[in-house]
Amino acid sequence: MADKSKSLPARIGAKIRRPTGAKLTQSLIVLVLVVPTLVSAVYMWIMWDPELYLKHVPVAIATDDTGAVTDGRTQNMGAEILDNLATGGELEFHRVSSAEADRGLRENRYAFAVVIPADFTRNVLTVTDPQPKQARISVLYNDFNGTLGPAVANSVIAEAQREITKTIGRGYAGQILVGVNSLGSGLGDAAQGTTQLALGVGQLADGSGQLTAGLHSAATGAAQLATGTADLHTGATQLAAGAGELVTGTNQLGTGAVQIRDGVDQILTPLLDLAKPAGTLADSLEPLLERLQADPATADAATQLKSLLDQLSSTNPDSLVGQLNQLHDGTAELARQLTDPKADYLSGVLALAEGTGQLRDGATQLATGAGELSTGLGQLDEGGRQLQDGVTQLGDGVNQLNGGLHDGAAAAPHIANTDSSANMFAEPVIMDIHNQEPSQIVRDGDRSHKEIAGGAGPVIVVMGAFLAAIVLWMLVRPLRGRESGSRWRRAARPVLRGSGIGLACGIAAAAAAAVYASSIGWAPHQWPAMAAVVALVGITAALTTQLFVVLFGRVPGSIAAFAFFMFQTFAFGGVFPSGTTPSAFKPFEVIAPMTYARRAVVRADIALYDQMFWVSILMLLLMISGSVALMIGLRHARNQLTDQSLGTEELVPQPF
Repeated sequence: MADKSKSLPARIGAKIRRPTGAKLTQSLIVLVLVVPTLVSAVYMWIMWDPELYLKHVPVAIATDDTGAVTDGRTQNMGAEILDNLATGGELEFHRVSSAEADRGLRENRYAFAVVIPADFTRNVLTVTDPQPKQARISVLYNDFNGTLGPAVANSVIAEAQREITKTIGRGYAGQILVGVNSLGSGLGDAAQGTTQLALGVGQLADGSGQLTAGLHSAATGAAQLATGTADLHTGATQLAAGAGELVTGTNQLGTGAVQIRDGVDQILTPLLDLAKPAGTLADSLEPLLERLQADPATADAATQLKSLLDQLSSTNPDSLVGQLNQLHDGTAELARQLTDPKADYLSGVLALAEGTGQLRDGATQLATGAGELSTGLGQLDEGGRQLQDGVTQLGDGVNQLNGGLHDGAAAAPHIANTDSSANMFAEPVIMDIHNQEPSQIVRDGDRSHKEIAGGAGPVIVVMGAFLAAIVLWMLVRPLRGRESGSRWRRAARPVLRGSGIGLACGIAAAAAAAVYASSIGWAPHQWPAMAAVVALVGITAALTTQLFVVLFGRVPGSIAAFAFFMFQTFAFGGVFPSGTTPSAFKPFEVIAPMTYARRAVVRADIALYDQMFWVSILMLLLMISGSVALMIGLRHARNQLTDQSLGTEELVPQPF
């Protein structure tokens, strides 16, 4: 019945709005919107690499390091690390105070912050202490500035660790530390050894002095000995020559003695043979002469006769016969002594000659040896002086070595806790990761088990509101009711009625998202202000999405709204951190309602009502009013086309 009640102009207007090729047009619109959206989604979720955009990521770096004094000089490793980071050019670093780094991160001026604590250098230098302290650096990020911030933060941390490693350096861990301990102990032992060596060298110096003096005296004595042995050799040679002459003379004397013996024997033997009878006669006359001596008359003659007879006695050595016997025996003995090698004299002369020859030979050898001894002792004397000089130099060197080893032993580090120190060498610094507003938290230490946390609140509110708005206009007509009257009235009332429904549903969806976010830990500082902002976000989501549906129709418009939602997701800063958006998506950051919605929500969350907050609120209000105005204007233009086609100003009410 309703169709029959329609007027002819209404049916004509319907035909105008539904041309024959409407389905083809809608299909083309769907393809144009869906294909780029799918390509963009695949690129952002599969090919997106945050390291390509690190130079555009604002990172705050700060240090509170007070430094430390080592080896008499002040060292501040925190300042050195910041200098290296700032001049590296790998990231967009901003050198600020630690307070500004924390505040700027909360206020979305920086994507991340790196803060070096006050005790950083002191802790680094405790590597050889009994209780070393691990140096730490704080890395701060905030999921309000992008829930994928940790992916970019990993690149920031890696770059910071590279610079820190260059500044602090890495050791060889346990083995090097043990070696350092051994070095210190070895230096101590060596120092003690050099002390004893120094004492020994002092004693050696004294001994070498005495040795030098003794060698000099020995060399002098050896020279005198050489002179004396030379004289001895000369005398021994002369003695040997004299002994030889003595043997020759003795031989000559022996020849003469034999001749004398033979001559005496020839003379005395007959005489002695003749004297024997006279001696016998004298012996037999002995008793008679004694009686005659008793007679005074014959006593003198008897005495004289007795004296004469005594000279012929062989038993009286003083008698003539006795002396002749002695002469005979003496010449015989003399000849024997001079000619018989076994005789005492000749054997002695021969022994003397042989001994003097040996003495001469020995003196020759002695003179030669004494000369060599004198030469050798002279060389030894010179070597002793050189030894004394060398020992003196050795003593100076040992003293220097002793002092150096003592200083080295005192300066050599002693590693009391090798395990802890080795860990510090292997990992010079620990990066303390802290998320001011985490969107996910790890449960029970299991990183595979994460739960959504309060840091996801702003993203949930914004994305939830806009996604709910898309679903809303898929289910609800954006223009409501039939109106008559002026063209503007006919254009405005359906739009405003649909917007009223969208406003209520948008506020409800945004509120539901906020309630859910609150249930997972989202806790804004001021809920009344946040409630107003959430309502404004819901209204913005509903009316800007309604604009697409009014502009393109329900199905193409819903697809267009979803495509725009996807591009906003890439660019509005709630998922991908600021600065990491590819250049193709950057224009959407300026025109995306979600950009200003997120900024307003984040600012309201931290109760920061600054210029960015009010600019965001103003942009949302402008987008709301602009969307309504565009929808009314578009409706008015369509009504005008319909009226012109009918040639009348009559109302042609039609639902969209």
